[in-house]
Amino acid sequence: MMKTQGLFGSLWRSFFGAIHDKPFIGNLMSFDDLDLNLLRVFDVMMRERSVTRTACELGRTQSAISHSLSRLRHLFGDKLFTRDGGVMRPTPRAVELLPDISAGLATIRASIDRHQTFDPATTRRNFRVGLTDYHAMIIIPRLLREFSRQAPGATLNIIPANGLDIPSSVHLRQIDCALTGAVIKDDPSLLKIELGQDRLFCAVWSGSQIASSAMSLETYLSASHLQVSADGVSSGLADAALKELGLRRNVVATISNYLALPWVLRGTELVAHCGDGILQILDKASEVTLLSPPLPIPNVSAWLLLHPQMATDPGTIWLKEVLSNIYSESQIKKREIVSEREQKK
Repeated sequence: MMKTQGLFGSLWRSFFGAIHDKPFIGNLMSFDDLDLNLLRVFDVMMRERSVTRTACELGRTQSAISHSLSRLRHLFGDKLFTRDGGVMRPTPRAVELLPDISAGLATIRASIDRHQTFDPATTRRNFRVGLTDYHAMIIIPRLLREFSRQAPGATLNIIPANGLDIPSSVHLRQIDCALTGAVIKDDPSLLKIELGQDRLFCAVWSGSQIASSAMSLETYLSASHLQVSADGVSSGLADAALKELGLRRNVVATISNYLALPWVLRGTELVAHCGDGILQILDKASEVTLLSPPLPIPNVSAWLLLHPQMATDPGTIWLKEVLSNIYSESQIKKREIVSEREQKK
């Protein structure tokens, strides 16, 4: 194989190592066959999972993208993507190749970006942010206002972020970053930044008997509980705290998101848990009362997750700062509301 130099040599060595000594269909790929645009098509396709959306992002025709995919399949000796309904599903080989190809492209992108200035006021870039429904209902209004003010020519996609899928979505570059309260294990392939913490409260219907007085441990344990769980089975921080005391609560039902909480609690004696960030959007019409739990429960951390390769990307840095500032503002507002509540007691 010919000797390569500089960034393109680094890129070639990066992804060639992942496919070395593996069987190919047709001729063995050579460096002369490498077209950087093919790798960009692969990278975008892994995020979009759609020929149409990939063509739109790269400013090319669907026919051109299909032709590039054909060349990629020949070069790597693998189908790489298979059609499943309206979605292009990556093969195991494609998933294996992604980290090395993305790393090579990120190296080139970072080198170029160091000599360019990212200007949110003029960029037409598309950004994708993963948000849990809890954080979405708290920060989306401010995020949309600030995003449109600072980057009027850019577009923003807000993607539902299931706790189980978030690391994979960030790793596969399907989203630029994610804001989550889920417990995320330390992973060297992810950059994890703690933005703040929320205190857990008991949420009940304002018209319930439970809401008429402070929550006692006896009332808490005898009540029927509603668990907010994205997968329908996961336990919460309250369950772990109870287990340490040799106790357990009576969970009778689960729902998948916080947005439905006011309507599900209404007219019942159910008890649910939610972070105090929800205080910013609750009003009398919600008919939700927050009560302090009768046992110590750990706070919930808000984590911003990034791919390490994007940590030096100017656009991603800007987006991270926007999200961090909005979250900090929401924390200040929350503390003001909590202080007002304490003064009224």
